[in-house]
Amino acid sequence: MPTRPRLPAIPFLNPAPNAPNTERELHVLLPQEGAVTAALHNRIDAWADQHELQVNLTSVTDYSRRLAERLQSETPPDLFVVTAFLFPELAESGVLSPAPVGSLDPAGIPPQLTAAFVWPPDSDPAIRYCLPREVRTLALVYDRVGLASAGLPPPTDWETLRAAAEAQTNVDLNRFGFIEAPDLSRWLPFFFGAGGTIIDKTGRMALHAQAADAAMEWYIRIFRDNFAGHAGESNNEWAGEVLAKGKGALTVEGNWVAPFFETHFPEFSYGVAPLPRGPAGVTRSVAFTSCYAVRAGSPFAQNSFDLAALLSSVAVVSELPNDGGWMPAGNALRDQWRKEFPHLAAFAAAVPGAHVWQFPSGFGPFLRSFNRGMVQLFAAEIEAASFLAEMQQTGEQLLLGAGDQ
Repeated sequence: MPTRPRLPAIPFLNPAPNAPNTERELHVLLPQEGAVTAALHNRIDAWADQHELQVNLTSVTDYSRRLAERLQSETPPDLFVVTAFLFPELAESGVLSPAPVGSLDPAGIPPQLTAAFVWPPDSDPAIRYCLPREVRTLALVYDRVGLASAGLPPPTDWETLRAAAEAQTNVDLNRFGFIEAPDLSRWLPFFFGAGGTIIDKTGRMALHAQAADAAMEWYIRIFRDNFAGHAGESNNEWAGEVLAKGKGALTVEGNWVAPFFETHFPEFSYGVAPLPRGPAGVTRSVAFTSCYAVRAGSPFAQNSFDLAALLSSVAVVSELPNDGGWMPAGNALRDQWRKEFPHLAAFAAAVPGAHVWQFPSGFGPFLRSFNRGMVQLFAAEIEAASFLAEMQQTGEQLLLGAGDQ
């Protein structure tokens, strides 16, 4: 199964940003991302030789857990990857060092991606900590052969998505037309399509809006009407696997499906289309991004910022191996990516208007509660109205707590 954006469950209760670097090495911690990581290793080694520095470079698979451990250890990393989701918590906790004023140029990168790494969010001028290194988005992924054999084009709105899901469902074959996930990130495009937002421009929770009712009603109704299923019903781990095995026809997933299908199901013919429009007449995806951040108090802060700038540069990013599973954050390189992977163009087209997967610091309990509630909704153990009311209250309490802090 491919690496997919997940919630980092990292309790930074006792961060140690000023822990001594006793080995006098610049410590770098990276997630293990296959060929990309190998290429980064080579670049970092060459940079270290050029600058006559000792670099302790580690790449790990269980990245979220290992990052939490290392940041609280005697040898915390000086440079490491931080997701947009985790960034507010680390920045607010004082774990990260802001970049030198004027050292980061956000030109040529979608503004919402660069804004994800500014703290405080409303700082003027913007206090930047890092620039996004890559981006992934959600789009509609479908079984090309299945839809073509039924004479169906890719759905363009909720109505045609439901119709396609109904037509592609075959209960006898344990095949559902639409594969849903009890996950906030997969429901959000429907909420956005209905004109909604979780936190409005005034900083208040907005799940009591009519858009939330409409999006949840559609998402749950198609499931309860038996035209949609979830991965566990066919003993699979995620929606991409369900489609590849012929047990589903359509789903909302990210461009990490490309390397997964290529590696594990090379014969599977799939298509990627823009997310179906909601009643507000818009489509808005979710963007997952990350950056190379520098630890506050690092004795190698300037060296680390220099290395981060190199690794995020056009020269390096353009030469990294790319299997379609990630896109460059910069607009020019992403345009080239689209030409290299024309069948994945919908993922790139979704970037400009996408909402970054990020919430205020301390919002982890909201996400966990939302996903648990979605499971209960699928099982008809609760109803949408009471669930949304509960999540509205939970969010309000968390925002109030953040304000008190």
